Amino acid sequence: MLPFDEILTRYVGEFGWYQRWVMFLMCFAEIPVGFHMLSAVFLASSPGHHCTVPGLRTVEQCRPVGDALDMSIPWTENEEGRRTYSRCERYNLPDGSFNMSSADFWQSHTPESLSAGGTISCDRGWEYDCTTFTSTIVTEWDLVCSSNWLKQLTTALYMVGVLFGAVVFGDMADRFGRRPAYLLCLLVQLVFGVATTFSPNLVLFVIFRFFVGAATSGVIIVSAVMAAEFVGPSERVKVGVLRPEFYAVGGMIMAGIAYGIRDWRLLQLAISLPNLLYIPYYWWCPESPRWLLSRDKAKAKEIILSMAKTNGVILPSHVLEEELGEDPVTKFEMFAQHVTGQEETPRNYTILDLLRTPNMRIRTLIIFCIWFINSCVFYGVSLNITDLSGNAHVNFLISCAVEVPAYASLLFLQERFGRKVPVLVYELLTGVGLIITAALPAGSVRVTLAMISKFCITGGAQGVMIYTVELFPTVTRNIGMGSSSMSARIGATISPFLWLLADVWRPAPFLLFGVMTIVAGLLCMLLPETKGEQLPQTLEDGEEFGKGSVRRTWTKTLRLLRLRKTTVA
Repeated sequence: MLPFDEILTRYVGEFGWYQRWVMFLMCFAEIPVGFHMLSAVFLASSPGHHCTVPGLRTVEQCRPVGDALDMSIPWTENEEGRRTYSRCERYNLPDGSFNMSSADFWQSHTPESLSAGGTISCDRGWEYDCTTFTSTIVTEWDLVCSSNWLKQLTTALYMVGVLFGAVVFGDMADRFGRRPAYLLCLLVQLVFGVATTFSPNLVLFVIFRFFVGAATSGVIIVSAVMAAEFVGPSERVKVGVLRPEFYAVGGMIMAGIAYGIRDWRLLQLAISLPNLLYIPYYWWCPESPRWLLSRDKAKAKEIILSMAKTNGVILPSHVLEEELGEDPVTKFEMFAQHVTGQEETPRNYTILDLLRTPNMRIRTLIIFCIWFINSCVFYGVSLNITDLSGNAHVNFLISCAVEVPAYASLLFLQERFGRKVPVLVYELLTGVGLIITAALPAGSVRVTLAMISKFCITGGAQGVMIYTVELFPTVTRNIGMGSSSMSARIGATISPFLWLLADVWRPAPFLLFGVMTIVAGLLCMLLPETKGEQLPQTLEDGEEFGKGSVRRTWTKTLRLLRLRKTTVA
């Protein structure tokens, strides 16, 4: 039997109608992933709030009553005369202080006397502005002020679930097949997504969301593998760029759903029930023939014949015939070693092999750092886009829409200018954009610059994923990618807590994220270019690949800045 790639390129077709059908299934199921991965923007939104004041109505028709707040809540006034009321304190006044008209109250009190009387924390709860959101987990369980960190914890533990799912479902797909792992992910996403809707308390909400995160991660990983395994070598980059586009489309649709549904429970139900549409996948979704070739060659042949029929191709009889005395498993293992360039080795490689030699160690640590920063900044900006001024739903829609051209741009940029330069430029532009965003006052210019930064970090993050595949030697490529992905998940888990800096100084998160991405861009300068280069196969190749690139980069930089001392012969 011929190698599978040869069957695709010479006979069946690298991206025929059958592969397009599989790609449609994978992309269509990516849309709810965009729902769940970004839903915290709306589920955990924190609307304006202030202390509940006994005996005083401070909110009418979902809007704060200014006169009542002046009497009961500490406030500051800016140069424009606009007042900002405390969210976590109220004046220390005895019960019954408001059993009088506003005029009578101010006859016996002044702003100075109220301040002199001191303040107390919100011991009677909070009132919330419900003009944008009628209900969120923040308003239902009072995740504000001293409990604000619990809101960030819900997002962080969701990201831990994403990491858990990557490990569990990735291994399951290798052991039991792509199809059963994929279908299980879709089922878990449906069951726990709906269960989240009926969470009676925060603890169960976090647990259910943990499993939703694990399932969405599984859908992403397994569908990425399946999509790549069904197409020929020349189509894999295109397929890799196309899938994330539907993740962004899911986010755009999510903005519309959230605009129409302002209650978090109904919103969670609305983004979970679409998974019922994937029930027919049990009959429609095929197993990967590449995976079957090492397990069940007869079924693999059935799928290959079905692919050929759908693509309008008649396979010659010799294509699927076994050679005399051929051992199917041995043949497949030889083919796997051939396409990966991996020589048979008596030992298994670990992450320690990436750190054993100096050149590989520096490159690996740089890659881990860049992935960590990109994920931290991407989710930090994405999940807090409603913190910007303007309409929260419009801002979210635009932030998802800019991802579509960002992904598509890599098809041209990384082929035209190499793998390194587009990532470097995107990282630096993101950093500069976020730093300027931090310095700007609230307004349309600040929002526009934040969206441009979101475009750039999307391109940089996706570009470095493509770049990283070519930086690790073949024998440790899967280990390198898996370890890099783990670094990214750690960054995504930490990201929500970094946003707590906004409580201390509002521009701080954007400023920090900006500095971090500039650091990532500068680190990228130390990596070698891979486009057009013979990629490393063994650990020895990996150690020699790009050797001296760090020294050459610093030398060129110093020469450019005219800081290098002239040596005297």
